[in-house]
Amino acid sequence: MTKLIGLIKYQVFAQGTKSESKRPFICFENGTQILLYKKDDNPFENTGFLPFENKTVEVEGDLNNGVFEVTSIKEYIENKETPGEEQ
Repeated sequence: MTKLIGLIKYQVFAQGTKSESKRPFICFENGTQILLYKKDDNPFENTGFLPFENKTVEVEGDLNNGVFEVTSIKEYIENKETPGEEQ
């Protein structure tokens, strides 16, 4: 099981083909992008990722054939607490 933290963006996949559609990718600050898929989600609609569009998330799953198969997803809130300070 692998954990990734990045921004969810819907982008055009397979442009100019019969498979062309907007699909969710996890995007990283270094420019790398990985296509996401969630089991039991329609791969042409990918509605399971819509609540996380344009949000930073933490996903867990496995990379298979260039697609990250997500088993869990949650919004990522960075802990900005300074050590020694109470909030």
